[in-house]
Amino acid sequence: MKVYPVFLNLDGKPCLVVGGGAVGERKVADLLVAGARVTLVSREITPTLEAMAARGEIAYRREEFSPEHLQGMILAIAATNDPDTNQAVSAAAQARGLPVNVVDQPALCSFIVPATIRRGDLTLAIGTGGRSPALAKKLRQDLEHIFGPEYGPYLEVLGAIRDRVLAVRRDHPDNLKLFTKIVASPLLPLVIDRNLAGLTGLLADLLAGVLPPAMLGELNNEVAAILGIVFNNR
Repeated sequence: MKVYPVFLNLDGKPCLVVGGGAVGERKVADLLVAGARVTLVSREITPTLEAMAARGEIAYRREEFSPEHLQGMILAIAATNDPDTNQAVSAAAQARGLPVNVVDQPALCSFIVPATIRRGDLTLAIGTGGRSPALAKKLRQDLEHIFGPEYGPYLEVLGAIRDRVLAVRRDHPDNLKLFTKIVASPLLPLVIDRNLAGLTGLLADLLAGVLPPAMLGELNNEVAAILGIVFNNR
């Protein structure tokens, strides 16, 4: 299957999951991480999904799937062990022009969910066009060792730097060169070590003549907060 990789903004958007077993539970959890408003349709659901519904984290309809369940949705995922239901979800969604994924049945999908690694706002996605989910899983496991939890706060620090640089010189011709230099610097190991003194000195060197002293001080305070909040709760 030839695919076009894309990241969807699902924050606050209504999404449908059909199937309340272990696979459906994983799909619901992934959508919630992305900020989606999830409606689950299934006669039977896992205890975890039951608890989510009781807490109001998802909307639950203890029913058989019908095309009306797609009303107002922006995408659908079928995760049942019933081929007829999966086929019905796929056909009804595609008839409405809605993106649909049927777990482990690429022929019924209009999009494939990649194997993903999340490190804060950093998301790495691996896809095989549906040819070998096992390979995608292995590559994800390999990459998890390369891109550890430290990449979450590292990206937060990079984002804080970028926000302030763009605030004082948006569209400056040297911005790309500066950001490339920052990524190539020893910033990551200093974040891993929570070396605030080293970070403060490095940022002063990298951003000399770019940020005024007051803004550089604000950045140092934000970096300290990022390190303290993220690492103390790991």
